[in-house]
Amino acid sequence: MVINQFTATNIRSLDFVSLTPTSDINIIIGKNNDGKTTLLESIYFSSSLKSFKSVSSTSLIRSGENSLKILVSSSKLDQTYTISIEKKLKGTNSTRINDKRCSSKDLFLTLPVLALNFGVENIVTGSSEDRRSLLDWGTFHVEHDYLIKYKNYQKALKHRNSLLRKKSLDNLEYWTDLVADIGETLNTSRKLYFDTLNNEFINYKKIILSIEPDAYNDIKNSTLKYNQGWNDKLTLKQALHQSLEKDIVMKHTTCGPHRSDIIMSSTGYDLKSISSMSTQIITGLLLVLSQSKVFHVKHEHYPVILIDDLFFGIDDKNLLLVVNLLKDSNAQCFITAPDLYKTKLEEVRNRDEKIRIYQFDDKKLMESK
Repeated sequence: MVINQFTATNIRSLDFVSLTPTSDINIIIGKNNDGKTTLLESIYFSSSLKSFKSVSSTSLIRSGENSLKILVSSSKLDQTYTISIEKKLKGTNSTRINDKRCSSKDLFLTLPVLALNFGVENIVTGSSEDRRSLLDWGTFHVEHDYLIKYKNYQKALKHRNSLLRKKSLDNLEYWTDLVADIGETLNTSRKLYFDTLNNEFINYKKIILSIEPDAYNDIKNSTLKYNQGWNDKLTLKQALHQSLEKDIVMKHTTCGPHRSDIIMSSTGYDLKSISSMSTQIITGLLLVLSQSKVFHVKHEHYPVILIDDLFFGIDDKNLLLVVNLLKDSNAQCFITAPDLYKTKLEEVRNRDEKIRIYQFDDKKLMESK
């Protein structure tokens, strides 16, 4: 998948932004509040109709305006697509692919986009919900029926939690059994996807050693482990019955796929507690590149990758490692960076035709020559 042209109007502080990106690495630099993250959010919105940040989608609409508009020209394999979106504060929104109305699922399938934030809170140190979202994104793109399982599980879980809050036990067994049955199928799909993801993660560690044999030990020894959200020696039904008294006290379901996680460790220790910022960033990058590779094996093309603040906290030793990993990924990448990295990144760009740099200046986006 490649975005050939992207245009948006009335996106937060940007009244108009247009970009004709390279199919390889696009680096967006600028000062704080120039619109770097907003640009990535708007690209992500073109795929999912939401931001990759925990904000309402209406917050993307420029203050004082009634709507935002986005136009995307993209291609994958031998097919081309034109996506047009109008998001309104009030009234009916419009989403079209090749001038035909489409659902959010159609959009998700047509323009697959992976997004990660590597600021102070990254995929390693962030919440388990962020890592579950990665699992769900990947599992859906391997098994499209997964979305139905996910929605059915969330519905059953909501009903069970409602009964727990009310301490209404009359129908609790029915909803407990339903949560257990659907949860087991959901977990099976996630586990199968995780195993494939983990294999690619292991392969990427080998690639790192070929690029940088002297990579940090925390990176070389990093591992992923799938935590399903309950004792793996029990079925989910057994775990739910064991936790019933606790659930009644807590007023919600304390075990199940909604509590699953990817545990990222190195030499037996949790990465979030022992690793440097550079290690966290590179390990998180390996995770998203592994997802991209699994996607490619299934669909024969790569998703678009958006990475906000990738170079935040990265040291000089690992800057080139990050760039080389991105180049070797074969995916179209959009990356933001503070303008203080401009000179370093231009030096790298001048040695590699796969990299293009754009800079925000007074809310206008221009290519840096």
